[in-house]
Amino acid sequence: MDFVALLKYMQENYGEQITNHPMAGNEVAKNFKQGAKTAVPIALLGEDYKVSASIGKGVWANVPWIAVHDKAISTSVKQGVNIVYLFTNDYNGVYLSLNQGYTFINDNYKDTKTTLKKIAYFWQDNLSTLKTDDNFTTEPINLGINAKRYNTRVKGYETCNIYSKFYDISQLTEDDNNLLMQDLLHMITVFKELKMHLIPDKEKSVKATIDFILTDGDYVELNEKAKSDKINNLEKERKLVLVKEEAKQEGTLIKEGSVEYETKRDYVKEAIRNTEKGLQGEILVLNFERERLLKNPVTKPYVEKITHVAQNGDGHGYDIISYDVDPISSDKVIEIYIEVKTTIGSRNTPFYISENELNVAKLKGNVIRYIECIIIMGCPN
Repeated sequence: MDFVALLKYMQENYGEQITNHPMAGNEVAKNFKQGAKTAVPIALLGEDYKVSASIGKGVWANVPWIAVHDKAISTSVKQGVNIVYLFTNDYNGVYLSLNQGYTFINDNYKDTKTTLKKIAYFWQDNLSTLKTDDNFTTEPINLGINAKRYNTRVKGYETCNIYSKFYDISQLTEDDNNLLMQDLLHMITVFKELKMHLIPDKEKSVKATIDFILTDGDYVELNEKAKSDKINNLEKERKLVLVKEEAKQEGTLIKEGSVEYETKRDYVKEAIRNTEKGLQGEILVLNFERERLLKNPVTKPYVEKITHVAQNGDGHGYDIISYDVDPISSDKVIEIYIEVKTTIGSRNTPFYISENELNVAKLKGNVIRYIECIIIMGCPN
């Protein structure tokens, strides 16, 4: 069952089931929970993510949901920040929502509603990857179409929203599956930007960031705090000293065809890449590539094969392995290699190519691509 089919299945069946049938052993409930795991393919998301779904515990939920969790942040909608599909309580619509964990806030802070709103406003005012076209919005969501099913929990889900897009299920067709996946990838891009601004504090990073926001912390200060801790950790782990000398000693000569180049650990680039701008640029390009491949039926089967090789080190001479239509044969697909250059300058700002990157470019020829990601006033282009 694909994603559109699953949404329509719930629209057609859920309301009647919760009105007239018990939850125990219910076939619709079983099909929904199983269908959610295949409708949102982990192969598309990557191994860092987990998909869960719920129709309630013990009693039917007025608002069923499907959630995509970053396992490093949260595996439950009760805490952290998650990407959640929330059905309206008449089951004719669904929101894709960047959503806070209600239970955690309710258990740890006095004024739950005010706290959730303040956190949402903070991210809405500062995240640079938010967009207001394609029906994405920071406006409040409305789950309470049916007044009889509009309880405190449903209102809590609404207050937890940071950023969303609404879908009228009756208007969706099978052709919209690609659109839904592209929208999900965009939401993941936004989530990853938010994640980069969480204060590193082991398992308490979300709470430390919330506490910072609630004490009227400044976004620039939060950015510097998160960035500084990441670089300090890198320096401790990688012993960022005498880079050139270490590269000479630790470089490994690789031969491929008639070209020789060195694959070496680039410690400086690793530090830069883990700052906000460098990593954000790679994330944007990674998700752009996923969206691009999804749009073409020839490249669509290769979406799950896109690899963010820079996650494991920067000695490859490129950051991402992706795919494109073979210019010689339009029904074939070739592997391409992408090096992302992120700058906060203008379009005319030159970027640096290392000797290793240049040698790899000579080796790969016309399948190497350089993408310059320009971030102007905090907004990536």
